[in-house]
Amino acid sequence: MDTVDRKNLENKKNDRMAKEKSKPERMCICCRRKSKKSEFFRISEQNGKYIFDREMKVQARGFYVCKTNECVERLSKNRKYKIEIEQLVKMAEQIKFEKKSIIDILKPMKNSEYFVFGIDETIDRVKKGKVKLLIIPRDIRAKYIEEFEKLKENFNFEIIFVEKKEELIRLFSRNVNVVGIFNKKVIKGILSKVEVMNGWKCMN
Repeated sequence: MDTVDRKNLENKKNDRMAKEKSKPERMCICCRRKSKKSEFFRISEQNGKYIFDREMKVQARGFYVCKTNECVERLSKNRKYKIEIEQLVKMAEQIKFEKKSIIDILKPMKNSEYFVFGIDETIDRVKKGKVKLLIIPRDIRAKYIEEFEKLKENFNFEIIFVEKKEELIRLFSRNVNVVGIFNKKVIKGILSKVEVMNGWKCMN
């Protein structure tokens, strides 16, 4: 590869990184975690009440909450935002549905050669530009989640969260903190199924 080609590749990488960094972040009102809005549920104000804005299409004031049972439970106890039980149940059902869907998608390919396991190996593959999709349990150590989110600012890959590490352990029959996937066709298939099964885009 000559100098011109290298420079063009570097410029493209810088442009991609700039676009990623320019995407607005949202914050969960319960735990204060910041991330892309697609990683949160949106709650909108409608006719004096707060509703679960599943598709994020309601043209009204709103706020965001993590797609976790813990944050939804904390929201239910929030005195400022009084949300009816029906809306909270809808969010809980969506969490359960999303959690099942990604595990169900992975089941037929659990013995695939396109998976990378382990924190260090996954980070190494991410930095080399090979891993483009991560499956991360929300209950692993916070420092690892923070590290992957920082890596995401500089490298082009997607993250799907599952609720519990135990789900991946049962699926792969091994101790799993994170799963990296590096085959583009496999990743495209997974992301398309997640979109179809959830009925709305859940990735960044």
